[in-house]
Amino acid sequence: MVIDFDSEIITVEKRNWYFIGVNKNIIAFRFIRNVKIDEHLFGANISIKATGGWVSANYLSKVDIGNIKDLLFAYNKTKRNSIIFS
Repeated sequence: MVIDFDSEIITVEKRNWYFIGVNKNIIAFRFIRNVKIDEHLFGANISIKATGGWVSANYLSKVDIGNIKDLLFAYNKTKRNSIIFS
């Protein structure tokens, strides 16, 4: 998962089924509607709801998930065109 605050996009990359290439989902900040965090005993998953559906990144560390959440919420407080969390 890559968050680019300059371009205001989130990119989630996953290996495809055959391990030959990479599938990328790119979401602009203005289309984000909800961020869901599911913590497990070892790690956590993050799901981001956009206007077209859900994008998820699985098996990240809890520290990384906390940093992502804090960065997105801090960005949401500072920008005039903020992310709409519902």
